[in-house]
Amino acid sequence: MVKYQGIYNEMKARILAGEYSPYGKLPDGKSLAKEFHCSEITIKKALDYLVKEGLVVRKRGAGSFVKLSSNLVSDSHLLGTKRRAEERGQTVNTRVVKFVKVKADKAIADKLKCQVGDSVYDITRVRVLDGVPTIIEYIYLSATIIPNLAIEDVKASIYGYITGKLGLTIHSANLKITMANATTVEAEYLALPVGENIVSVAQNAYLDNGQIFEYSVAKHTCDTFEFSTTYVKSETQL
Repeated sequence: MVKYQGIYNEMKARILAGEYSPYGKLPDGKSLAKEFHCSEITIKKALDYLVKEGLVVRKRGAGSFVKLSSNLVSDSHLLGTKRRAEERGQTVNTRVVKFVKVKADKAIADKLKCQVGDSVYDITRVRVLDGVPTIIEYIYLSATIIPNLAIEDVKASIYGYITGKLGLTIHSANLKITMANATTVEAEYLALPVGENIVSVAQNAYLDNGQIFEYSVAKHTCDTFEFSTTYVKSETQL
């Protein structure tokens, strides 16, 4: 792990643990550089990630401040479905419909920015929240970047496996949210009429080194879909 990533992880942990007061001012760059035995440039890079994540806000001429709300932490899309649901007090069960390793065709290689023929996991699973089938997920994961994935991990939490067992950091995702109509198969798994409106969320997910590790499309029932995000102004807009 490079230096700024370790500093980012430590400062994020301090913010979430309340060691830095909510809405309070963070120590200045010089003080943090002295504490972490690094340059102020390294501190700035770590803070940049906290700003992008919405945990810190910069005020020109005043410094950096903690910006933390309960919704920001609990509703983060990058936590994964299982953790988000459990933080809301819901029970989560997963039905794995398909879990195979295949060679990437051109379409999937383009999505994952890998080579045609590279090994990828092809996964379909249904997430059942509080006993109600709510989401069907079609997932492609790079088997090179995410090795040794097992059926137990797919049933539990893929993101939990990536961050917990592999020790990788999920950094960001590009999402495209549209409306779709339930296919015959989707209607069966989600207990909906064929053609019913559902919410389709297509995404590419990235690690903190910039690698794309996942391309997925999740189809949600409309009455249970929730999404929140945080908009952060760039410094040039301040």
